[in-house]
Amino acid sequence: MSSHLSLPIHLPFGERERHDRLGILTKGVANTLIERYWTPEHLTGIDEYSYQAWKYFDETEAFADVDLYLPSRYKRCVMQKVGETLRSHADKREAFQSIQSVLPDHKIRRIHSRRIKEQLWDSEEYITSGYVDLLIGQLNSYYDKHGRFPESYFEMQDCPSYSKGVLPYSADDGPTSGQAVKYEYDEDTQTLTVKLKTPDTLEPEARGDWTWMKHELEGYEAFHELLEHGSLSSPSFNPTQTKTGDEYYELSFPVEVEHQEKSDDVETVLAIDGGIRKDATAVVVNEDGEQISVPYFIQNTERERMQNLARERNHLNAKLADLRREGRAHTDSFRHVQAEYERVNNRIRHKREQLVHDVANQILALALVYDVDAIVHEDLRSLSPPRGEGQLSWELSSWARREIVSKIEYRAEIAGLHVERVRPGNTSRSCPRCGSTGHTTKSPDHSFEVWWGGHFRCDNARCGFQADRDYVGAVNVARVFFSSSASLEHGFTSSYTGDFEIVPASRSAGPRLVFGEAPLAFAGQSNEVTAGGGSCFIAPAVTPIETKNNSSNNDLVSSPATHSSSQFVKRTAVSCRK
Repeated sequence: MSSHLSLPIHLPFGERERHDRLGILTKGVANTLIERYWTPEHLTGIDEYSYQAWKYFDETEAFADVDLYLPSRYKRCVMQKVGETLRSHADKREAFQSIQSVLPDHKIRRIHSRRIKEQLWDSEEYITSGYVDLLIGQLNSYYDKHGRFPESYFEMQDCPSYSKGVLPYSADDGPTSGQAVKYEYDEDTQTLTVKLKTPDTLEPEARGDWTWMKHELEGYEAFHELLEHGSLSSPSFNPTQTKTGDEYYELSFPVEVEHQEKSDDVETVLAIDGGIRKDATAVVVNEDGEQISVPYFIQNTERERMQNLARERNHLNAKLADLRREGRAHTDSFRHVQAEYERVNNRIRHKREQLVHDVANQILALALVYDVDAIVHEDLRSLSPPRGEGQLSWELSSWARREIVSKIEYRAEIAGLHVERVRPGNTSRSCPRCGSTGHTTKSPDHSFEVWWGGHFRCDNARCGFQADRDYVGAVNVARVFFSSSASLEHGFTSSYTGDFEIVPASRSAGPRLVFGEAPLAFAGQSNEVTAGGGSCFIAPAVTPIETKNNSSNNDLVSSPATHSSSQFVKRTAVSCRK
């Protein structure tokens, strides 16, 4: 079995004018095509069609209203693009139809969102679509405008419109015979030669209005390393932007990478809990309930910067609203503020994407370091917004968690790791040592209960266990996974067995998944934490001896798991053996 990992290659800035024409033309043709096929019948039809998306269309009928000369394979690529969009909306419509039967008679509030998710627990369509949170937002917006919920998906959802001329070349004839793109990689010189057919005008009338452009692209280290593990597949043409908003074009090449075999039995897992204050907490537990690693807190270092950018975006959005109310939407002032708004929004998007990749990489690195059989996480369908948290915190906790899990899944598939989900069910309110219920407080210095507190205290006076709430949640995720039922069992508790030295990973998922040729290695206690994860770091936490399960002295005062740091350094497997 194999998967495709994509890496982008920048196209030369000197040919930007030609690439602009290709992007503009593609956007216009694709929007014309999707408007023609935006019907309930076609959504049903393509959802039931099991072949490549472009084959669903009749080419003559599809382009009947397009009075331009378009190469045949170019048309196929556009049809593939439109077909993939229609299929995604077919999935979303299916999720909408599942939600319809459980909608309240009024606007959906936080508590109703959770109830809806609970009632849809066994719906396979809901599991695979991942559109429920998005749909709830859309439904509430519709309710605000119309005072009721829509009766059909098409009543709520307008025809999608492409804002960029992204063009997938998967419907072309291969690397050397393609009629829209040709590409060849020279292993000796590590050079990628690309020929791209682009229009000479935005209204091509004949074959001669399309010209092949040849590019010699040198790539970069990660691209060449990945090609040592697989072969190139058909790219996509992507208009994109830098962090500062400058536009450029790239070809995104999927590389087919073989999967490693998964173990038949799952004996050791890396359990992760997605927190509000921390992006993830991870701990390694075996099937006997023994905790064989210190807990690890994974935190995004850019969260404060993202909050500042979010406040700036909200301020600019308010200025735009004021200018619209004053009838000044056509002025230079409005255009200037709008450009600033787009710039800030683009920076937030880039930071979000970086956050997702960095956290996923850190989690996979820990899984490989400890040589676990599976990564286990909470099923995100029960996720609900935190009380008293700002909008950005909610966006980070809901959107980021879903995206992080998605990135973990495809990385783990290549590395030969199982990825399993469990229903959380009080994982942050059950003691992992004695199995009793507990409560959360604001901090270790507080004893009164706060529902969204970050510190856990066991209610069993004979146990007295207390620790970081997210750490408790991670351990309990493992307990649920290894229990014989779908919920926590009091008879299955976890014991902390002490600190373990971290050694280089015995498995590798390729250079892009374990920081190139540098698996993480433990380098002893330090006041600093460094790791190859971009905007995120791993901070191992140490559970004091008083809180360990083997403590029999009930007179001891239990202390919380603390954020004691350990340093990580990049090392090759060879250097680590020295």
